[in-house]
Amino acid sequence: MPFSADPFNEVDGFILSQFCYIPLEGVVPPSLDEEISFPDAYRRYDAGKVDEKLRILTFEQDGILFGKLAESRRFRGTMLRGYVSYVENSEDMQFSALIYRLEDGSGFLAFRGTDGTVVGWKEDFNLSYMQQTSGQQRAVSYLNDAFGGSECPIRLGGHSKGGNFAIYASLFCDEKIRERIVDIYSFDGPGFRDEVLSSEIYKAMLPRVQCFIPEASIVGMLLGSGSDPKIVKTSVNGIKQHYAYYWELSRNRFLLADKLKKSGEVINKAISGMLSDFSDAEREIFTESLFEILKAPDKETLKELNKLRSYPSIIKAISRLRPEQQAVMKEAFKKIAQNGRGAFFK
Repeated sequence: MPFSADPFNEVDGFILSQFCYIPLEGVVPPSLDEEISFPDAYRRYDAGKVDEKLRILTFEQDGILFGKLAESRRFRGTMLRGYVSYVENSEDMQFSALIYRLEDGSGFLAFRGTDGTVVGWKEDFNLSYMQQTSGQQRAVSYLNDAFGGSECPIRLGGHSKGGNFAIYASLFCDEKIRERIVDIYSFDGPGFRDEVLSSEIYKAMLPRVQCFIPEASIVGMLLGSGSDPKIVKTSVNGIKQHYAYYWELSRNRFLLADKLKKSGEVINKAISGMLSDFSDAEREIFTESLFEILKAPDKETLKELNKLRSYPSIIKAISRLRPEQQAVMKEAFKKIAQNGRGAFFK
């Protein structure tokens, strides 16, 4: 259905937030002044030429989604521009974003969530102890650049870490741009530190924020959100619930659950218990130690790490941690086990 018959809704935001996981180098212009439609972009796209390292778990499904969007009456007139994607190991930053100009006249800016890179996952952990990550800072400047020269209504969104970026960018962008933001969508995105949640600007923007999490959310329950997220029913259990294609919906709305599943409560209590007990310094030591271990096999993606030949390097890296690092790691896993066990009997 065209937007004139059924205005932009939460499922539209979910679709556009998921679509930006597709590697679009050479397909969508990086320039903010050049645009391409979904059908034309799909004609340019060749899945076979995408590097194996860039093919995340939903790669095949995202390709199908691309074709559906290109032929749909609702989205085929949408214009795409400003695609950027890069990883900066020196800054612990994995950042990608895409701008959509919809036929209803509005703009939608989607921030990609955590991809398969090790540095991308490390940035998620950095959120627990850093005042501002490099990715969050880049999200703010990108939003200012994307809509500084226009007057259209703006929507922001993202899945996983992309949801965090969308909210963060809305808080710290130029005031004139902030005034034009009508909706911000976070789909199982991690929250924020207390100093952000308690700020006046966060409280002011909260009515425009819509947070959705699956029934056994892990990522979306990290840190605080300041609001009650809507819990979406899913067709699977476990970590797979994080992925968009398992979320259930009916037409233009998600199917909602009354509460988190027990497994989700257990995991959330375990991780939040560890974070609340640790100081920022201990969180930093834990993060640096964990990713020092993961980087030992000299692999760039988690897919490469998940191979038997990587394990000896990982085990050796654990034994080489400094005593204070080993102590924090042991204490972290101890707290996770204690909090998780207690949640089963709550």
